[in-house]
Amino acid sequence: MGHSQHLPGADSQTLNEAHAALEQGAWLEARHGFEAALAEVETPEALEGLATAAWWLEEPETVFPSREQAYRLFRQRSDDRAAGRLATELGFDYAVFRAELAVANGWLQRAHRLLDDLDPVPEQAWLALREAELTYHIEGDLDRVRELAGQANALAARLGMLDPEMLGLALEGLALVGLGEVGDGMPRLDEAIAAAVAGELHSFQAISTTFCLMVFACERTRDVDRAGQWCERFMDYCQRHDLKGYLAFCRGHYASVLTARGHWAEAEEQLLLALNGLQHRLAWALSPLERLGELRRRQGRLDEAEETFEQALLYPPSILGKARVALDRGDLQSALDLVERALRRMSERNRTERVPCLELLVRIHCAHGEVGEAEKTLRELEDVAHVVQTDCLLALANHARGQLALATDDSSGAKAPLEDALDLYERVQLPFETALVRLDLGRALYAVGRDDSALDLIRTAHDTFRGLGAAAEAARARGLIDQLAGPAGPTILSPRETEVLKLLSRGLSNQEIADELFVSRHTIRRHVSSILTKLDVPSRTAAVAYALEQNLI
Repeated sequence: MGHSQHLPGADSQTLNEAHAALEQGAWLEARHGFEAALAEVETPEALEGLATAAWWLEEPETVFPSREQAYRLFRQRSDDRAAGRLATELGFDYAVFRAELAVANGWLQRAHRLLDDLDPVPEQAWLALREAELTYHIEGDLDRVRELAGQANALAARLGMLDPEMLGLALEGLALVGLGEVGDGMPRLDEAIAAAVAGELHSFQAISTTFCLMVFACERTRDVDRAGQWCERFMDYCQRHDLKGYLAFCRGHYASVLTARGHWAEAEEQLLLALNGLQHRLAWALSPLERLGELRRRQGRLDEAEETFEQALLYPPSILGKARVALDRGDLQSALDLVERALRRMSERNRTERVPCLELLVRIHCAHGEVGEAEKTLRELEDVAHVVQTDCLLALANHARGQLALATDDSSGAKAPLEDALDLYERVQLPFETALVRLDLGRALYAVGRDDSALDLIRTAHDTFRGLGAAAEAARARGLIDQLAGPAGPTILSPRETEVLKLLSRGLSNQEIADELFVSRHTIRRHVSSILTKLDVPSRTAAVAYALEQNLI
């Protein structure tokens, strides 16, 4: 709810000064002011103000008792409007800070009881907005999100309140994007974000949430450039106004942009900062946790990835993360079960939300040899891609079309869609996806007798994976090169090097290996360097992955 609202009953100078500090975003000064006001006399206004300041200062231990006591005092006054406002915020807080959804729902229902029969008031619009936001994240019912956002938007416009009006417009736009109605949804988001950037909105809450919703929409349509630009703008806004929670949350989204761009070390740094900054907001921490799991998966650290996805399992995309890990391991049945589980949790109308599930299903059906099911799933994926029309989604659909052709031994038919996917991914500069397409296109070209072109593509993919630190994919590419062209250079290890490699596979350090073999750490360092050179891999992890794949140990 808007922090800028001057609450009734603020009649002492101390309280007025605290509210003024709150209006300016001087959170610490506001907290001290409200504490001073409460030392004079306990009022629900001072308690509510203290809770709001503590909310921005990441102090839930103050937020909950202050809001609950303010609620009780407003009820004693028979002030249903103010009590309904507090009930709304408590519902949101229990969801965000503690992930206690049943308790959150109880407070929201209490807010309805208090507010629904009143003449039109701003609190009714904010209640609808809070419900719409939680419905989006928890249930994914986009039709319901659109309905609630529309109600809030209409009521706020009637009351002449621009902040909830624009936030309602943004939520409505996000719901439409999720439903595949991008042409109707993005203009609503554009208008709302323009109002926020132009300084027409005054509530830090409304401005921050509007920024977040725009980033969500960009992610749903796989518009990496646009997502990155808005993340940077939003993080700058958060840093200027000391919005710690929102800054941490946005770092998680920005990390996905960095991951897509191939800046994996920086992505990991942003994710760890995000998780550190969201220690108190359990629900908000699930998204960066899932994104860290995906980074680990791409790095080939599958055990760590699976463990991370398991920790974030309340966040639906983590189910798909586990499915990707299962598919990477060749466990097709587990992957299929997980994808179907994810699909059961979303409506068929959530068109852009279904895209990651559809892409995985095509791969699983292809691996199972279920051509008809793969074709049916692919048609739905292509329909969404052609409606949304972003390069990333079109590339995804083309890649899937090429994979289906390869699965049916139609290497000639795979060539054109894979080339189109490659061009699109290169244009939007997504190196990991580009390298994956190069592997498949290389297989297709090799099958039609274009050996040199095929090997060039696969070698380029291998070099990209090595540069990114995608150890498992680099090993897979190296294995494909060796299969098609024979080992490139000396790959036979000496007996001592094989012994060292076996110890590396146990996760031992150079010193631990030296102790076990009764040699110096310098000698082990030399052996490790020789192993990396002979196997043409960038790291110890990659060496172990390649050696296991090639049965060298």
